[in-house]
Amino acid sequence: MNQPEAQHFRRSSEVTLERHIERVFPEGLSYQDAAQLCLRLYSSVDGVPARLHSECSKDGLAETFARLAQRGLVNTPALEAALYGANFHAVQEKGHWVEVIASIFKKGGTVDAQAGARLAARLTDRG
Repeated sequence: MNQPEAQHFRRSSEVTLERHIERVFPEGLSYQDAAQLCLRLYSSVDGVPARLHSECSKDGLAETFARLAQRGLVNTPALEAALYGANFHAVQEKGHWVEVIASIFKKGGTVDAQAGARLAARLTDRG
């Protein structure tokens, strides 16, 4: 295997937040669950494997959840998008998830702490 092939293989076999979510939620996530998990991961990475912490920034989460939606892993319509002020972008776009995260600051009351904790517990080292 030449060097570029070896680098590609290493990158493709790395555990990313997207792959971790896909592994933990093979059935996918409803839109509401995806939004709450995204908000929880933005607010706290407590219990989440340390190797994934760097992906839990606003941009990292927005890119991750957009890719999950593009791949059909956000598997219900985004009927609640307006509650998050995220109805100006398609759920498959990074901008949609940036707006979901921004709802914490713009709208308030968008975080369901119990739902977020329940979902995040499945991602944790202990869950």
